[in-house]
Amino acid sequence: MRVALVPMHVKTGDFSANWAEFERRFKEALAHNPDFVVFPEYCLTGFEEWDFSGAELYGEIVERVSELARKAGVYVIFGLLEPYKNCVYNSALLIGRHGEVLLKHRKFQEPYKFCTGNTVRTAKTEFGKVAIIICGDLYNRRILKWVRRKRPAYLFVPMEYSPDYGEPNEEDVEAMAGRVKLLNAKAFIVNSYPPGGAWVFDEKGNLLASSGGEKTLVWEQP
Repeated sequence: MRVALVPMHVKTGDFSANWAEFERRFKEALAHNPDFVVFPEYCLTGFEEWDFSGAELYGEIVERVSELARKAGVYVIFGLLEPYKNCVYNSALLIGRHGEVLLKHRKFQEPYKFCTGNTVRTAKTEFGKVAIIICGDLYNRRILKWVRRKRPAYLFVPMEYSPDYGEPNEEDVEAMAGRVKLLNAKAFIVNSYPPGGAWVFDEKGNLLASSGGEKTLVWEQP
């Protein structure tokens, strides 16, 4: 099992630029022959309070990413804004090797103007059971209960850590490690750039690999 974590540069409100960057980074990741290619939270639209216009692109985004996954024969995980009735979810999808949507997660930890998720689901792959949570969900008590109940082997965490707080530091990584240990699943975390960064933790919270900035992190199961 080989995973490519892509800390993609995201321009808020510029779908054309983000799609060009997504395709470019996706093709670069394929050079490493990955099984999973993982992108950050709402990576194709960005998000600025309270502009939910990026949700209008949900169908087009799913169709485009599904086509990339199908042609390359890889799993793709990425975040996007999902419209639902009169509100919007901050969601993340797992697209299968044949371009099908295998899994959707709706973020729990969001301000009141979002709809919020209320469950964690898993999907079976040839490598084991996987789940997705998003950014602040990592620190959510209800998420902890759900993940421990579902017992995924692998947990994927698309993230958008705000540049206002600077680059993730040692304390941030220690906090992530502590939460991963509680969740008891190998975790793959990727942040949008700037400030970027990607991390892989084992189920005990030990840091296995990391990268800074917008460098793609490639990790392979020993």
